[in-house]
Formats: sequence, C-alpha cells, structure tokens
Amino acid sequence: MTERLQPPSFRNPKISHREILQATVRFSGFADLYREKVLTQQTRTIRLLGTKCSAKILHTLLGFEVQARYKRIQCPDMVTARYIRLFSELGCHSIKLPYDPTRTAQLIPEFEAMLERIADRIRAQFPGDRSTQRYVFQKVYAILRRQLRAA
Repeated sequence: MTERLQPPSFRNPKISHREILQATVRFSGFADLYREKVLTQQTRTIRLLGTKCSAKILHTLLGFEVQARYKRIQCPDMVTARYIRLFSELGCHSIKLPYDPTRTAQLIPEFEAMLERIADRIRAQFPGDRSTQRYVFQKVYAILRRQLRAA
C-alpha cells in the first residue's frame, strides 16, 4: 500500500519536492505521450493564454469555442475543443494540435485519464487539506508544463 505523507509542519509551510513527486507517482508519461503521439504527426501550433485557469467550452452557431478568461479560441468540433481546454487548464502558452481530428479523438481520453489519475493520487495523499492539495497541484502542473515545453 501507499503510505500517507504528513501535512507540512507549521515551521515550514512548504512540502518538499520529493514528497510532491512521490504523491504523483509517475506523471512523466503525459509528456511522453505528447512527444510520441502528437509531435510525430503533422500539427499546427495553437497559442493559449499561458496561465493556469479554468476553461469552458461554449457551443456556437459555427462550432465550438474554448473560453479561458478573456481569450476565446474557435474550434470546429468537440474533440478539438476538449483538447484545447485540457491544455488551457494546464496553463500552457502554446501547444501542437494534430491536423487529423480522428487522431486527436484517440488521444484526448488518454490525456484526460492521466490528469485524473494525478488528481486522484494528490487527493489521496493529502486528504482534507485543500491548501496543500492546491500547492501540490500548482507544482505538478508547473513540472508538466516544463516537460511539455522540453518535448
């Protein structure tokens, strides 16, 4: 079984990066999947807001839009909108989007499942302590953004 980490002490309110990495098991698979499945195809670059925020998908007459704060990105279909929303919520500055929406449709459930596993693991390691969970989420997402940029 996994052992639970103790919440940070009052003397040192931050937890160590080693504990954060332990809490998320192996999240480098996210960047590996991006590198192996997305970057090996023909892609186009999509510029995003670049800050971690919640994004929502809006249904319009011409398709879909992803709205992250003040920025709206037009999307032809729901799969593309889900893909852009996922990376907007991570806080990426720009991403590569495959031209073929059928390939994007195959990838998006894998990306969403990986992020959900990371979130479940963090919530399990730090139950009931929302501030620590938020701190760990910020650090993990920063590491993921760094790995995606390096890819």
